[in-house]
Order: sequence, then C-alpha cells, then structure tokens
Amino acid sequence: MFKPLSISRREWLGTALAATALLGPSSIATEAIAKEAAQLPKAKRPKPPYRVWFQPRQFERDMDLYRNMTIDASGWLDPRLAELAGKTALAWVYGLQHPYATGSEYWRDACSERARLYPQQDSKLIGAGIAIDEWVPPKLPMNEPWLAEGLRAGRKENPDVFIALWTTDPTKTLLELGHDGTLDLIIVEGYTHSVRPELSTSWEGALRRCDQFAEADLMDKTIFSFGHITDRPNNRGERLKPAWLAKHADELKKRYPAMPGVAFFQSEDPDTPELRELVRFCDRISGELWPGERK
Repeated sequence: MFKPLSISRREWLGTALAATALLGPSSIATEAIAKEAAQLPKAKRPKPPYRVWFQPRQFERDMDLYRNMTIDASGWLDPRLAELAGKTALAWVYGLQHPYATGSEYWRDACSERARLYPQQDSKLIGAGIAIDEWVPPKLPMNEPWLAEGLRAGRKENPDVFIALWTTDPTKTLLELGHDGTLDLIIVEGYTHSVRPELSTSWEGALRRCDQFAEADLMDKTIFSFGHITDRPNNRGERLKPAWLAKHADELKKRYPAMPGVAFFQSEDPDTPELRELVRFCDRISGELWPGERK
C-alpha cells in the first residue's frame, strides 16, 4: 500500500534550501530585490539573555507557553509574527551536514539581506539572522573550510547579521569563528533525553562539550540546549521530569556563570496537555535563572 511521505522539518527545510541553491544566484541576487531590501524594515537584533527554542511548535496557538523565549533558532516561526511578539526568528541554514555544497557561496549568501527577506515574494521584513544547523562531522570533505570562509565573507558584507550555530563537539575552526567575531551565539547540543538512542549523550558528556568552550574563553557567547523536550519516554523508558530539568539548569548556572542563556530542543510530538506543561516549565526556569528583558 502506498504510504504518504513523512519527513521532519529539518529534512523539509534542507530539501527546499538545496533546491533554491541549485537554481543559481540569478534567481535571488537581482538588482530589483536589492533595491527592495533597502526600503524594508529590519527585525531587531537579539541581545542577552538568550532564551532559545528549536521548533516552538505551540507558539501560534498559545504564545504564553513561550513567554520568556527570545529566539526561535529553527526557522519555525514567521519572522513577522516573532517581531510582533517581541522575539527573534532566525532562518534555518545547513551546517556541516550540507549534502550538496559546492563552495563557500551558500553560507556567504545566507547572511545577505536578500536571503533574509521575508517572505521572498512581496517582502515585508528583513530577518535578523541565521541559525546554522549544525556543526557535526562534515557530510562533504570541504564543508568545514567552505562554511568558515562563507560565514566570514557573509559577516564582512553584512556586519549586522546575527549568526547562531548549533554544535556537538567543537573543532579548532569552530573556536576560531567564535574568537574572530564571526559567530554571535554557540548552542551546545546536550541531548540527554531522546526517543532516538543514537542522538543521546550523558550529562557528563554534555558538560564536557561545554567545558571545551569554557576552556577556550567563549562562554560569554555559548549556551546549553536541553533536549529533547518531549512527554514521551526515552529508549530506556524514562520520562523527562521537571525536577531533573530544574536541578541541572541550576547546575549550569552555577558552573558557567558567564553563560548568557539556555536553549531547548522541542520534539516533533503531537500537542498534548503533558507536553504543554513541560514546555511551560522549561520556559519558566529559563526566565528565572537567566532573567532580563529584551532591549
């Protein structure tokens, strides 16, 4: 029997962006679009504290669940809606797992104002920036130098662009991008709870990742991401408990006092009362431990 194709949001965004890239620069980089961008308002650039979510799925139905969120770093939200709510929506961009890259241009162009127009047709707003997903073992051998070169060129051409990057373990190149000002925010993937065992890490392993950025003196632009935020049990049958989240968020605050915020990777699970309460709790502790209003 034929079954409908089911893909994740990451897969859908990656496919769409790859198709756009294959069309070539002439489809985007036109003089008319550049002139249009010069007349449009720009989304506000985020400032600390950074309280970040990846795919805040219930935001459109109940914004109060994400009262303390400052950034959607997943491309989930319409930047216009986020701007009206006093938050920032960053555009999703391939990281080292890009399967079709042919050079640095993809990442350079992603930083441009024309790429950040929203919507691309009948544009109303220039988005604040991009979220690179993600710094992992590269899909192609040259992806790491291409990504670094592209982001540096994009930063030079667009000094106001906000660049966030999701990462597992850093490499020398990533640390250099943090030190030279290319990256504004580094989000450490500390996924201790996952329904997919291959995505899980231990709490000790997650802290080890953070320690590498602390040792590199980059903690002022590095935050930790809890995940996955789900009401489903993980592969060991364990459920994510508010008490566990509160205890370990407090440990982060004490262990890394310079850390300017926190992040949460929300699952793709159906909307349930239990999931909503978990999201609400994560949002609450983010505001309590990393207080401050967006300016």
